Amino acid sequence: MLHVVIRSLLTMSIGVLLIIYRDAVMPFIVQCLGVAFMIPSLFALIVSIFGNSRQHGAKSWITIVTSLGSMAFGLWLLLSPTFFIAIIMNLLGVLVVLIGLYQFFILFSSRNSIGNIPVYLYLMPFVLVVLGLFVIANPFGAIAIPFLLLGIGAVLGGLSDIINTLFISRHCNNTTIEIE
Repeated sequence: MLHVVIRSLLTMSIGVLLIIYRDAVMPFIVQCLGVAFMIPSLFALIVSIFGNSRQHGAKSWITIVTSLGSMAFGLWLLLSPTFFIAIIMNLLGVLVVLIGLYQFFILFSSRNSIGNIPVYLYLMPFVLVVLGLFVIANPFGAIAIPFLLLGIGAVLGGLSDIINTLFISRHCNNTTIEIE
Protein backbone atom coordinates (compact mmCIF):
# COMPACT_ATOMS: atom_id res chain seq x y z
CA MET A 1 0.00 0.00 0.00
CA LEU A 2 2.98 2.30 0.60
CA HIS A 3 3.88 2.20 -3.10
CA VAL A 4 0.35 3.39 -3.96
CA VAL A 5 0.69 6.32 -1.56
CA ILE A 6 4.14 7.25 -2.93
CA ARG A 7 2.92 6.97 -6.54
CA SER A 8 -0.15 9.05 -5.71
CA LEU A 9 1.88 11.74 -3.94
CA LEU A 10 4.23 11.99 -6.93
CA THR A 11 1.23 12.26 -9.27
CA MET A 12 -0.28 14.96 -7.08
CA SER A 13 3.07 16.84 -6.97
CA ILE A 14 3.29 16.82 -10.76
CA GLY A 15 -0.30 18.06 -10.85
CA VAL A 16 0.51 20.97 -8.52
CA LEU A 17 3.52 21.90 -10.69
CA LEU A 18 1.32 21.81 -13.79
CA ILE A 19 -1.21 24.09 -12.09
CA ILE A 20 1.40 26.61 -10.95
CA TYR A 21 3.63 26.66 -14.07
CA ARG A 22 1.06 25.74 -16.74
CA ASP A 23 2.11 28.50 -19.17
CA ALA A 24 5.81 27.67 -19.18
CA VAL A 25 5.96 23.90 -18.81
CA MET A 26 5.04 22.64 -22.23
CA PRO A 27 7.08 24.93 -24.49
CA PHE A 28 10.09 24.24 -22.27
CA ILE A 29 9.62 20.46 -22.49
CA VAL A 30 9.29 20.56 -26.28
CA GLN A 31 12.35 22.77 -26.61
CA CYS A 32 14.33 20.40 -24.38
CA LEU A 33 13.31 17.56 -26.68
CA GLY A 34 14.57 19.60 -29.61
CA VAL A 35 17.95 20.04 -27.93
CA ALA A 36 17.95 16.32 -27.07
CA PHE A 37 17.58 15.54 -30.78
CA MET A 38 20.25 18.02 -31.84
CA ILE A 39 23.13 17.18 -29.51
CA PRO A 40 23.63 13.47 -30.34
CA SER A 41 23.02 14.19 -34.01
CA LEU A 42 25.72 16.84 -33.96
CA PHE A 43 28.20 14.41 -32.39
CA ALA A 44 27.33 11.72 -34.94
CA LEU A 45 27.72 14.23 -37.76
CA ILE A 46 31.13 15.37 -36.52
CA VAL A 47 32.36 11.78 -36.14
CA SER A 48 31.06 10.88 -39.61
CA ILE A 49 32.67 13.87 -41.29
CA PHE A 50 35.98 13.92 -39.48
CA GLY A 51 36.29 10.18 -38.82
CA ASN A 52 38.00 7.69 -41.12
CA SER A 53 35.57 7.78 -44.07
CA ARG A 54 37.43 5.06 -46.06
CA GLN A 55 36.71 2.57 -43.32
CA HIS A 56 32.96 3.20 -43.18
CA GLY A 57 32.15 3.92 -46.85
CA ALA A 58 28.40 4.23 -47.50
CA LYS A 59 27.60 4.04 -43.79
CA SER A 60 29.10 7.49 -43.26
CA TRP A 61 26.74 9.02 -45.85
CA ILE A 62 23.74 7.39 -44.19
CA THR A 63 24.90 8.71 -40.82
CA ILE A 64 25.41 12.20 -42.25
CA VAL A 65 21.93 12.27 -43.82
CA THR A 66 20.18 10.92 -40.69
CA SER A 67 22.16 13.27 -38.47
CA LEU A 68 21.18 16.26 -40.58
CA GLY A 69 17.54 15.11 -40.53
CA SER A 70 17.57 14.69 -36.76
CA MET A 71 19.19 18.08 -36.32
CA ALA A 72 16.57 19.68 -38.55
CA PHE A 73 13.79 18.01 -36.57
CA GLY A 74 15.40 19.15 -33.30
CA LEU A 75 15.64 22.69 -34.63
CA TRP A 76 11.97 22.52 -35.63
CA LEU A 77 11.05 21.44 -32.09
CA LEU A 78 13.21 24.20 -30.66
CA LEU A 79 11.82 27.00 -32.85
CA SER A 80 8.12 26.07 -33.03
CA PRO A 81 7.12 24.12 -29.94
CA THR A 82 3.42 25.03 -30.17
CA PHE A 83 2.85 22.65 -33.11
CA PHE A 84 4.05 19.73 -31.02
CA ILE A 85 2.19 20.87 -27.92
CA ALA A 86 -1.12 19.90 -29.53
CA ILE A 87 0.22 16.42 -30.24
CA ILE A 88 1.49 16.07 -26.67
CA MET A 89 -1.78 17.42 -25.26
CA ASN A 90 -3.72 14.74 -27.13
CA LEU A 91 -1.43 12.05 -25.73
CA LEU A 92 -1.79 13.42 -22.20
CA GLY A 93 -5.56 13.64 -22.58
CA VAL A 94 -5.67 10.00 -23.64
CA LEU A 95 -3.52 9.13 -20.62
CA VAL A 96 -5.91 10.88 -18.22
CA VAL A 97 -8.88 9.06 -19.81
CA LEU A 98 -7.06 5.75 -19.42
CA ILE A 99 -6.31 6.51 -15.75
CA GLY A 100 -9.99 7.21 -15.12
CA LEU A 101 -11.04 4.04 -16.95
CA TYR A 102 -8.45 2.05 -14.97
CA GLN A 103 -9.89 3.35 -11.72
CA PHE A 104 -13.40 2.38 -12.89
CA PHE A 105 -12.05 -1.10 -13.65
CA ILE A 106 -10.49 -1.39 -10.17
CA LEU A 107 -13.74 -0.35 -8.51
CA PHE A 108 -15.85 -2.70 -10.65
CA SER A 109 -13.51 -5.65 -10.11
CA SER A 110 -13.46 -5.01 -6.34
CA ARG A 111 -17.23 -5.36 -6.09
CA ASN A 112 -16.95 -9.15 -6.11
CA SER A 113 -14.70 -9.12 -3.02
CA ILE A 114 -16.22 -6.22 -1.09
CA GLY A 115 -19.81 -6.00 -2.16
CA ASN A 116 -21.45 -2.65 -2.86
CA ILE A 117 -19.12 0.26 -3.45
CA PRO A 118 -20.46 3.73 -2.63
CA VAL A 119 -21.42 5.84 -5.63
CA TYR A 120 -19.18 8.74 -4.54
CA LEU A 121 -16.08 6.61 -5.22
CA TYR A 122 -17.05 6.61 -8.90
CA LEU A 123 -17.05 10.42 -9.03
CA MET A 124 -13.28 10.96 -9.33
CA PRO A 125 -12.78 8.45 -12.17
CA PHE A 126 -15.74 10.04 -13.98
CA VAL A 127 -14.18 13.50 -13.59
CA LEU A 128 -10.86 12.15 -14.91
CA VAL A 129 -12.51 10.73 -18.01
CA VAL A 130 -14.37 14.00 -18.66
CA LEU A 131 -11.19 16.08 -18.14
CA GLY A 132 -9.22 13.85 -20.49
CA LEU A 133 -11.90 14.06 -23.16
CA PHE A 134 -11.97 17.86 -22.82
CA VAL A 135 -8.21 18.04 -23.35
CA ILE A 136 -8.48 15.76 -26.40
CA ALA A 137 -11.31 17.84 -27.85
CA ASN A 138 -9.51 21.20 -27.33
CA PRO A 139 -5.77 20.69 -27.92
CA PHE A 140 -5.41 23.99 -29.79
CA GLY A 141 -7.39 25.96 -27.22
CA ALA A 142 -5.69 28.04 -24.61
CA ILE A 143 -2.70 25.97 -23.55
CA ALA A 144 -3.03 27.11 -19.94
CA ILE A 145 -6.55 25.69 -19.55
CA PRO A 146 -5.69 22.09 -20.54
CA PHE A 147 -2.60 22.19 -18.34
CA LEU A 148 -4.67 23.52 -15.48
CA LEU A 149 -7.15 20.70 -16.08
CA LEU A 150 -4.37 18.12 -16.39
CA GLY A 151 -2.88 19.41 -13.15
CA ILE A 152 -6.24 19.20 -11.42
CA GLY A 153 -6.72 15.75 -12.96
CA ALA A 154 -3.35 14.58 -11.64
CA VAL A 155 -4.14 15.85 -8.15
CA LEU A 156 -7.61 14.26 -8.25
CA GLY A 157 -6.20 11.03 -9.68
CA GLY A 158 -3.61 10.74 -6.93
CA LEU A 159 -6.15 11.58 -4.25
CA SER A 160 -8.68 9.14 -5.71
CA ASP A 161 -6.05 6.39 -5.86
CA ILE A 162 -5.23 6.85 -2.16
CA ILE A 163 -8.92 6.98 -1.13
CA ASN A 164 -9.84 3.92 -3.21
CA THR A 165 -6.86 1.93 -1.92
CA LEU A 166 -7.67 2.78 1.70
CA PHE A 167 -11.35 1.93 1.21
CA ILE A 168 -10.66 -1.36 -0.53
CA SER A 169 -7.97 -2.45 1.94
CA ARG A 170 -10.21 -1.59 4.90
CA HIS A 171 -13.08 -3.68 3.56
CA CYS A 172 -11.15 -6.69 2.29
CA ASN A 173 -11.11 -8.67 5.58
CA ASN A 174 -7.72 -10.33 5.04
CA THR A 175 -8.32 -10.75 1.32
CA THR A 176 -5.55 -9.33 -0.83
CA ILE A 177 -6.59 -7.44 -3.93
CA GLU A 178 -3.81 -6.68 -6.38
CA ILE A 179 -4.09 -2.99 -7.34
CA GLU A 180 -1.24 -2.87 -9.86
